[in-house]
Amino acid sequence: MKIKGLTPMLIIILVIMFFTGKIYILAPYLANFMQIVEHMFNDSNAIGWSILILTFIVRIVLLPMQLHQSRNMTIQQEKMRLLQPQLNRVQEAQKAAKTPEEQMRASQAMMHIYRENNVSLLGGMNFTTLIIQWPIFSGLYAAINPHIIHGWSHMDWAVTQATSIKDANFFGIQLAQSSLWLAIATGLIYLAQSYLSMLGIPEEQKKQMKSMMFMMPIMMFMMTYFTNAGIGLYFFGGAVIMVMQTLLINLWRPRLRQHVKNTFTVKDVVEDALAGKIQAPQVDKNSSFMERMAAAQEAATKQQDQQADKSASQETPAQQSEINLEKKLTNRERNEQRRQQNQND
Repeated sequence: MKIKGLTPMLIIILVIMFFTGKIYILAPYLANFMQIVEHMFNDSNAIGWSILILTFIVRIVLLPMQLHQSRNMTIQQEKMRLLQPQLNRVQEAQKAAKTPEEQMRASQAMMHIYRENNVSLLGGMNFTTLIIQWPIFSGLYAAINPHIIHGWSHMDWAVTQATSIKDANFFGIQLAQSSLWLAIATGLIYLAQSYLSMLGIPEEQKKQMKSMMFMMPIMMFMMTYFTNAGIGLYFFGGAVIMVMQTLLINLWRPRLRQHVKNTFTVKDVVEDALAGKIQAPQVDKNSSFMERMAAAQEAATKQQDQQADKSASQETPAQQSEINLEKKLTNRERNEQRRQQNQND
């Protein structure tokens, strides 16, 4: 099963777990794991070390999936870079559009370019690994938070063990409380990871990704600060591993980009797309959500065009002459803009 097909199923399972109260189902097992590590190390920081060991295990298990996701993102980014001249033409058409119908047709043209060249609208992004880790986040929070643990009378065997976990610390950081310093450290490491992930990316794509570069560190800082330090330590350990993973990805990214450049054949369909000559393929029940949305939008555009043609046929000759004159002027303006653009180039 492909990863993109696995994501909706995992979301449904996660929602069911949330509404049935099973979202913390891993808490007793994680509490036992932390207690086992504590007995093995017999150290005051053992609970914290157990969380870092858990982080390492989870990241190693998810590593093939994350590398696959990074590979897909790199491929999609390189394809989008090669399609940039066509996308620029569409953006010019969007700016020159005079009516909502023309704007919608230009937007539809961009989706045609993506589809005809087999480029994902999401750029290879996938949230499967995050969804898989959510029960672990919840289980750690419940294993360390005494209020949630003591609410489980049917899990007394885990509650007895977890009562010592809530008082644990890691080099002076109380794991049951929030930690500002841990949140700052986590945010800074995620910022470093975001910076490393943008190395080697074309400048035009960097401009589009700058907001994401700061969004993730800020979000992780907030999540680490407003939860207990046990979860924060999990985020911190995950950030360190992600930095090493990004360095590994940066080693083979240039070769992957060169492979895409050598094997990817760009289909120049911008003229046909803007003219509305490309027909949307039939969408079956196995199509992705984004493909169905694109097909629905194209159907709406086609219906509006038909209504516009019907309205035009009912107009007087004088009104039709005026409309045709406006269209000629609009086309003349577009040609003039393209001529100036070619001269500037």
